[in-house]
Amino acid sequence: MENENKPITYDYKTVRVKRSMEAMLTDAYENLGWEVTNTQMAEASLNAVNVSFKRDRKIANKSELNKLQLKIDASLEKLEKLQQAKKNAGVASGVTTGVVGALTLGGGMSMVMVLSGIGYLIGGIALGVVGIGIMLLGWLVHNKVQKKKLTKLEPLFQAELDKFSELCEEANKLSK
Repeated sequence: MENENKPITYDYKTVRVKRSMEAMLTDAYENLGWEVTNTQMAEASLNAVNVSFKRDRKIANKSELNKLQLKIDASLEKLEKLQQAKKNAGVASGVTTGVVGALTLGGGMSMVMVLSGIGYLIGGIALGVVGIGIMLLGWLVHNKVQKKKLTKLEPLFQAELDKFSELCEEANKLSK
């Protein structure tokens, strides 16, 4: 009967995370013995949330769980970076090629509009067509570079995801 009246003290923690990683963070922290108390949009951000947790201060294996929490946080950060790298793969090369194409098209348009004579008209149209071709090439370059980078990044992402899952399983065993 005495144990029923004993107050429970909690540790509290608030973590800011991108929305795309919220579910993974919540799952991981629940395996560490944390309980979600609140989730709200982070200030000055459209794609981040603040997730608040609480955990019994006297949880068993607390020091081991804290060490695992550091590893899980590092793994989540690495997963987020890999996910962002997958998302941005090929963008720089595609945009660069597209900009060169747009400038070439603009040069052709300028020739047609500013300079007079049939030679400039034909040359400007030809330069504009070349510019459109270079812009299309930018799209193809983006797709090719993206595919190449994804074949390198996907195994790294999966390996880190497996590591993350193992850490969560270990944390779950310790928190029970």
